[in-house]
Amino acid sequence: MKEDKLARRSGQKGHIGRITWRHDSIMFAIFRGVLRVVKRFKKAYQEKKLGVSATTEYSTIQFRSESNVKYKHLVRVPDVKEVLAKAVDWKLMFDINAPEFEQSKERPFPPEILACPGSRPDGVIWSCSAKTVIWIELTSPWEDNMTLRHHEKLSRYNQLKIDCESNGWRVHPLCVEVGCRGNCGQSYEWMCKVLGFTKEEKRELKFELEKTALHCSHAIVAARYTAEWPPRPLLDVSDWQGSFACGDNKHEQQVTAG
Repeated sequence: MKEDKLARRSGQKGHIGRITWRHDSIMFAIFRGVLRVVKRFKKAYQEKKLGVSATTEYSTIQFRSESNVKYKHLVRVPDVKEVLAKAVDWKLMFDINAPEFEQSKERPFPPEILACPGSRPDGVIWSCSAKTVIWIELTSPWEDNMTLRHHEKLSRYNQLKIDCESNGWRVHPLCVEVGCRGNCGQSYEWMCKVLGFTKEEKRELKFELEKTALHCSHAIVAARYTAEWPPRPLLDVSDWQGSFACGDNKHEQQVTAG
């Protein structure tokens, strides 16, 4: 991968730190977007404005192979808008260090779902009352590798899905790709559809993902000849939309400066 070659020039230790920082910053944006949606569903549930009838729909995700051949993958997933409407006790656990949201990379997979000592997905949303778990796997590859990374991530937790279902849980695995140059794959549209994002919520999150990936990659390239990558907070671009509309570039300068 091109980004791997670039990272090796500055040392393997630096590569791990900066690539993880970009990944976690993008995941932080996804966490904030999902949290807003979950809060909206919780409020609607409490106000008894949503029904609880379950429906099942079919959808397709379109991919393009390296030989430029288009193909579609048929996906059968229950309407998660209805699933989120069934409970009010949804919890979120994401693999990021964000103490202000009580999120930590040290937390294990929720033991009430399954005693799982191994690795866990990047983001987990679950309800004990509905016995339903939704997880999100993120990858931030070079855009040419999106299809490959999607299938790799999709199959990564197959055994965990089987074990959770054997334990009586309903599982909805999601994979999303946000390219290192800020391009969101079609899996992003599917994630938003499954999680019940409104058009405005989807637009806002896409803006945040694009800017986060792009500016993190810019910071990585700017430091490509520097072996050290000191710890830094996750990039939060949630207040950038107004600034970019006004042509303000102070945030870009701050990211580059680290």
